[in-house]
Amino acid sequence: MKPIFKAALTCILLMLNINMAKAELVTDLSNRVIEINSTFTGANLLLFGTFTETFDYDPNIHDIVITVKGPNKPMILRKKIHAAGIWINYYQEHYMSVPSYYSVLSSRPLEDISDKPTLGRLGLGTNFLYFKPDSMKQRLPDLQAWQDFRNAVVRLKKEEALFVDHPNGVKFVGNGLFRANVDFPANVDVGNYEVSAYLFRDGKMIFEEHSPITMHKYGFSNQLSQFAHQYPWLHGILAVLFALFSGWLAAAIFKRK
Repeated sequence: MKPIFKAALTCILLMLNINMAKAELVTDLSNRVIEINSTFTGANLLLFGTFTETFDYDPNIHDIVITVKGPNKPMILRKKIHAAGIWINYYQEHYMSVPSYYSVLSSRPLEDISDKPTLGRLGLGTNFLYFKPDSMKQRLPDLQAWQDFRNAVVRLKKEEALFVDHPNGVKFVGNGLFRANVDFPANVDVGNYEVSAYLFRDGKMIFEEHSPITMHKYGFSNQLSQFAHQYPWLHGILAVLFALFSGWLAAAIFKRK
């Protein structure tokens, strides 16, 4: 029985050592619900965190990557060609799910943190995001065209400030303490967002943590929008009646003058 007991004790000690060596992240957000109204001009989210155990942070081997991803939406991209003396939409790609917002912040440039296969597997960075195309509606001639369309999606999203790469966006403020600021433009979509934090050691991802946040509309404009979606016919009738009443009232006022 003694050998069995020793073997069991050795396994327990090994498990304890593995757990003790695992430096997990503890993160929190300054706000988990961001409210949007008619005067919304953007928002800033503060993410901060540390590790669950005290250890010496070494900038040469430890790195943090943070991503903020908005709800996926379909997207159609078209490219014109010159045919018969006119320009027409010919090549097109239907993407089934493209993040409405994507921001990545890191303690160093991503390709200095890990290799491309790892970044591609995790989908970290706008260069490594994968957009699922609809194979039934695909009209691209070759792989190069597919890559060009995929890059065009990233470029268009960046022009709207909806895709952001922010190397050196994660700042360490102490031994194991870090923070990052995420900026949301005024044109962000409502819905559920996911904030993810990744811990790398020597180029390998050793821990990840995910937290939800919500973009939520409120106020009269939101109530009116919900009413229009729930009762479209009634909303249309009321809109016509309101327009007729406004025209009659304006005519009556100016007639008196």
